[in-house]
Amino acid sequence: MLTKEINVQKYYRYQGRKTSKKISKANLNLLKNFYEDYSYDREIIEFFESNDKSKRFNLNTNNYTKVNIEIGFGDGEFLLKNAINNPHELFIGIEFYKNGIIKILKKILEQQINNIKLCNLNAEYFLKALPTNSVDNLLIINPDPWPKKRHHKRRLISFENIKVFRRIIKSKDSIYITTDSTIYTDYIESIFINNVKLLGDYKIITLSHYDHLYAVSRYQRKAIKSGRKIYQITI
Repeated sequence: MLTKEINVQKYYRYQGRKTSKKISKANLNLLKNFYEDYSYDREIIEFFESNDKSKRFNLNTNNYTKVNIEIGFGDGEFLLKNAINNPHELFIGIEFYKNGIIKILKKILEQQINNIKLCNLNAEYFLKALPTNSVDNLLIINPDPWPKKRHHKRRLISFENIKVFRRIIKSKDSIYITTDSTIYTDYIESIFINNVKLLGDYKIITLSHYDHLYAVSRYQRKAIKSGRKIYQITI
């Protein structure tokens, strides 16, 4: 997606696979020809490669009333719905699976959507580059819980990342995390209990069909159909 003028591999490094299925030649061409028009990747990488980091990365959001970020948007269903329903707000989708990037990029082009920007980078780089108090809403819908103890270090929700979330968000109760894993829910709660003075308040509820983050993705609906509860952590 980027030229090889800069060694970019570390910025795209994740645990696990980058594709869930083989990408066709047509879709590879789609990424090559259009992705950068709707992506922050190059600017973020250039920010970290720059010798001057005195200023944070500028999202250039003057034309939008709000900035919303969804990390791990999957096939883009919820991201697309929100962008269409709120055309004056900016929606930034971060997804490490290229298949998900391709799906939403096709929708953007087909429907001429102008308020979605994409990011295929490791989310930690993107978030760390953002200015303080620059995001209105941050959503993380059912991230991988990495249930095995030896994989806990791979979890997106950690003490260090929660500090980053709180730095970039504009106001309290604007960070939303959902999960169907009781183990992950307990783990996140333990982070706050053990660092209450540094991280502040949080709320945990069990979602129902009355809540706006209930059944918003294919994965969530599958979990609900299997009888699992969906928990929401609000920060």
